Amino acid sequence: MLDEAVLRRPVGGPVVMREQLLALAEASTRPHIRIHVVPSTVGEYAGLNGPFIIATASDHRLAGYLDNQLQGQVVSEQAEIAAILAAWENVRGETLSHWQSVDLIREVAQSWQ
Repeated sequence: MLDEAVLRRPVGGPVVMREQLLALAEASTRPHIRIHVVPSTVGEYAGLNGPFIIATASDHRLAGYLDNQLQGQVVSEQAEIAAILAAWENVRGETLSHWQSVDLIREVAQSWQ
């Protein structure tokens, strides 16, 4: 899941932005990759609190990873995992569908000419 601002923030110049976004759109055609963009019209949502990852171990236990500029933090307490899962569902509920997201990525890529 990506915030739309990531697609529009100029990093590396127009050529780099266009190539990176087209590569992202191409990767998203693979069956195991799903990209969802939170459109800028959403406003405030749980994903603005910072990046996080939810991982599932081979024994089906869940772990979370929270990241900030100083350090990362692994969490595994049930209450913490529940909070991260709730944030995940909140963010996912605000996103465009996979194909709407890919269309937006391609559209923004073309604007970087």
